[in-house]
Amino acid sequence: MRALFIVNPSAGHGRAGTAWESHRKIIFDHLGEHSYEITKRPGHATEIASKLSEGEFDVVVSCGGDGTLNEVVNGVVGKNIKVAVLPLGTGSDFGKSIGIRTLEDFIAAMKAGNISAVDVFEINFSGMKRRYYLNILEIGFGAEVMDYVNSHKYFGRRSFSVGVFSTIWKMHPFDPSISIDGEDKTISTIEAILANGKYFGGGMMASPTSAINDGLLDIHILMPFSKVKTALNLRYLVDGSYIDRGYAHSFRGRSVSVKSHGHLVEADGEVIGRTPINVSVAGQISFIAK
Repeated sequence: MRALFIVNPSAGHGRAGTAWESHRKIIFDHLGEHSYEITKRPGHATEIASKLSEGEFDVVVSCGGDGTLNEVVNGVVGKNIKVAVLPLGTGSDFGKSIGIRTLEDFIAAMKAGNISAVDVFEINFSGMKRRYYLNILEIGFGAEVMDYVNSHKYFGRRSFSVGVFSTIWKMHPFDPSISIDGEDKTISTIEAILANGKYFGGGMMASPTSAINDGLLDIHILMPFSKVKTALNLRYLVDGSYIDRGYAHSFRGRSVSVKSHGHLVEADGEVIGRTPINVSVAGQISFIAK
């Protein structure tokens, strides 16, 4: 297979660039020499991937975290090019859903050539802005946390924990109007999760029953609690038991619209806009999976 590696050296709080230099020789020793490009700015991975023509490469490898993968996917949607994941980011949560957590997993998957079809979802904002995502979309609390994390990177690995507790103390419930496959609901919440994959936040079980190839979103609308109880309940997000404990309203659907007064939206670890949004299944991408 002819592969192009797209490497984001800033992923993983800047550790991905160093990791790539140590991984490159190992990968090429096992898989043969392949092309690679280093990204220079946010959005560059999308630019690189979008310029590829079908037949030029068989596989595009996203080398970074979930944000890097999101950029790559936004560049290859609609093209007959497979995608692979070399997890070098802080969370790299999507890789867990296709069995790729380590360098060894990646090399084994590339050698085996196993293919998994993965659903891609389209996000439409007002003003005709469009974006695609693979894993998890959040509105409200989780998006505020990621906004904090991405603007306070000097905390390093602690930025997520600091962001969670900083956000809890300033959060307020809101009442979005939600339509799921045309059925309207208004539910008070602090957080809405539209999940294709299972994991977010570095391995937390956001949506235990999600499947990445069923054409459906699992929608979890978290119930609002006091700030103290919210902090205590965070442990139930780690293993996904918050759902069975009745701390969320859960639904499934192919298309979802959310209207609220300009709440932050994040997808695959990156803040990408504000409500209102419409989300629907856009098709599938072929992934190299373990």
